[in-house]
Amino acid sequence: MFLKLIEIRTMMASSTNFNPDTNTLLKKPVTNEMKSYINLASSGHFPLFFNEWLSEGVNHGEPLSYRVANRNVREVFKNLSRHRTQEKKKTALTSLNDKDRKLFVKSFIKVVEHNVLKDMKTLH
Repeated sequence: MFLKLIEIRTMMASSTNFNPDTNTLLKKPVTNEMKSYINLASSGHFPLFFNEWLSEGVNHGEPLSYRVANRNVREVFKNLSRHRTQEKKKTALTSLNDKDRKLFVKSFIKVVEHNVLKDMKTLH
């Protein structure tokens, strides 16, 4: 009986994001979702943003370091990870106040720029 229980827990842990130690389901990692949107943005597709946000966000405030921008993006994506659909994520971004949204857009573009330049060794 005990071996059967261990077998079931092992199967559940390997087939889902189930943590057998705490008997809870693990959330999808934010980094995978964030990387997907960064890869889309690297090719010029920004599904989470309106065009007006992109033009406003780039010119917002003083320059950001990559570390600060990455931290900002991770924090917002942690909040967005609750929503499953892209439309709901976009609506959640709409609910941010203007200052926070502009900072997020600028941070996101900074992270995308860093990833593009990281892959292009000829520009260094």
